[in-house]
Amino acid sequence: MTRRVRKTVIAMILGMALCVAGGVPMRAQAAEGGGLLIATRQENVTQITDMAGLRAMEQDPTGSYQLAADIDASGETWFPFSFHGTLDGNGYSILNLSIQDAGEAIRETYDGNMKVYDTYFAALFDELSGGSVNSLNLVNLRIDVTTDQPCFVGGIAGYMENATIENCSVQGILQLHAHDRMFGVGGIIGYGCGEIRDCSADVTLVCVDTDASTKDEQFMGGVCAAGYPDMHGCKIKIAGFDSDHGYVHDGGLVGMYMFYPKGTKYKGSITDNYVSGKITFFEDNKNRRAYCNGFIGEIMNWDFENGRNKNDFTRDEVFKYDVDLMPHACENPVMREDVTDAGCEFGYTTYVCETCGYTETDHYTLKEHDYAWTVEKEATLEEEGLRSGVCVGCGAMTQEVIPKLTPEPTEEPAPAEENLEAKQANETGTDEQGAGDPETIEYEEGAFITNPVIVLLISVGFVAGACLILWIIRKGSKKEEERE
Repeated sequence: MTRRVRKTVIAMILGMALCVAGGVPMRAQAAEGGGLLIATRQENVTQITDMAGLRAMEQDPTGSYQLAADIDASGETWFPFSFHGTLDGNGYSILNLSIQDAGEAIRETYDGNMKVYDTYFAALFDELSGGSVNSLNLVNLRIDVTTDQPCFVGGIAGYMENATIENCSVQGILQLHAHDRMFGVGGIIGYGCGEIRDCSADVTLVCVDTDASTKDEQFMGGVCAAGYPDMHGCKIKIAGFDSDHGYVHDGGLVGMYMFYPKGTKYKGSITDNYVSGKITFFEDNKNRRAYCNGFIGEIMNWDFENGRNKNDFTRDEVFKYDVDLMPHACENPVMREDVTDAGCEFGYTTYVCETCGYTETDHYTLKEHDYAWTVEKEATLEEEGLRSGVCVGCGAMTQEVIPKLTPEPTEEPAPAEENLEAKQANETGTDEQGAGDPETIEYEEGAFITNPVIVLLISVGFVAGACLILWIIRKGSKKEEERE
């Protein structure tokens, strides 16, 4: 055998071995830290649809958030926290929010004599500074705080500084029982500065001085208890009840308007606001001040634009100091409950005292629209769909994602009829030929070339065969050389 023939034979053997080895399928796997990059798009605004989402804001108080649904807070107690980001209510409402304690934020507040107090705050946010809240509605807000420390209560913010609240509304009952030197209640904010624009409040405010032996500074306002916020286009409906054994500062908009700290220069603006309602109060103090007016209780700084403000306000001072003033003071109340079911508006329960006529609403429920749906995009196995709904009653619109279709499970093909008996016999061990035999592995047609064990054995066989053939060829070549 010539060298050329020998090389050809060797090449054929090696090629066959490589072809068999190539029958083993390779699965591409990315090494850790490499491979296919899966990009995830992070939105700048976090959507909120439930109480868990609201609470999660505390973990990133400088973030941007937007409500995507009305939220019912019934049965939960809210603990205020400081917020410095942006919250877009998107026209949605938080119902039945209940607050019973002040938050952890401590900020300095000032009275009319520029005395400084370390003060706590209770509201949706105990502090709102450097951020904004817009288009948010608080419906049936319930705040009832009792404290021995200086404290301010507000609807959206207890303390506000250089922030903006716009196009928001607050409806509910806000109560504070306190006695330590400096405290107050405001419908939208408790204390501070910033801008409040195009907001509304329909609030019952209750402030009770719990210690007649000390002379405190007390503040109440439909927008703000004390401070110097700019207020534009706000509509306030107030029912105030103030029982104080110190000095009263009550106003339809602001209890006391003052720049702070001492030496602050500012040009304020209070325009296009409307106030209606009444504040009932007593000031148990021989050195009486009794500030209570339709817009501002006491004005410490007059450097502000003031125009186009209107009010329909009643100042109601009483002179009986042994009974705290409350919204419902009936001695023999008989309450009737009237339930209004939800529909295109929130549902609620009206409580009516049949003795005195006092009326209060509570226990609001989420809207229940009657939507007519239109499919905008059909769902597939690969993509979600989308449908739009229009309420047949009020025209409210919404959209919902249609989940991806779920593939139907495929049924395994039934075994061929002629093989069924043999298969059953093999499984039970009753087949005469197969009984007691070791388990055999069957492969479908073509499976042997992809089984790694079989491929390994075949490859080893080919290599061994190749070596044997080479040895025979080499031995034959030596004999030919000896004969020559």
